[in-house]
Amino acid sequence: MDRKEIVKAIGEHFGVKPKYLGAPNFNYQIETEHETFIVDREGQITTSEGRNVEFEALLNGMIEEEVATPEAEESKGLSIAVTMNGHTGISLTNLVNMINSKQSLIKKALEIEEDIVSDKLVTTLNEAKVGTIEEFQKAICDTKCSCVDFNFDYNEITFKFFRERDSPEKIKAYTQLVELLSEKAQKLKNASAKEKATDNEKFTFRVWLNRLGMIGDEYKETRKLLLQNLTGNSAFRYGKPEKETNIWE
Repeated sequence: MDRKEIVKAIGEHFGVKPKYLGAPNFNYQIETEHETFIVDREGQITTSEGRNVEFEALLNGMIEEEVATPEAEESKGLSIAVTMNGHTGISLTNLVNMINSKQSLIKKALEIEEDIVSDKLVTTLNEAKVGTIEEFQKAICDTKCSCVDFNFDYNEITFKFFRERDSPEKIKAYTQLVELLSEKAQKLKNASAKEKATDNEKFTFRVWLNRLGMIGDEYKETRKLLLQNLTGNSAFRYGKPEKETNIWE
């Protein structure tokens, strides 16, 4: 049974109409008299309190909480998806390369430990020299990444390296980041995957964010959040210059 069938069955069971929530999570919400259920992209069902529910138990009127350890709860992640519309095999490769070129800074900015894209994925794509979506799909068929999923059935790119417990402000910042990454990847003819060392993390990352299009007051808070964990000076490449002393004073 796929997700649509699960959602339809639950809606019919409770006599209510499921609501599709759209981006960034693409979940379904089913609001009953006593509870609100969420069905995620994988077909997992949770209550308003985040408790996991078995499909059969729900329909049989026996909601059973799935026991989870504190560690599992803490590691539960947030997925943000963007459409694959407008992409080609070249632009999807650009996306992977762009992430790899700033991977260390992105990980530090977002406080994550796992690599977003693997060396194997980067090498495979660049050696294959893909041009079309079909060529890209074929090239990565044996090279999966746990943090980024290219779903060709849903026509979506899902980023899965965020923490679900983060604030709404941070989630907004993450969403803006991946949307701009996707848009910029489509505009570039090619993007280098090479990651360069930096002695001023904030300046390097700010310049990169600007190149993505993260300019103006609309992105002010997002830039602030993404730079706060990095070292250096975002305004000056070699640090803020010392004030010159007037010898005539």
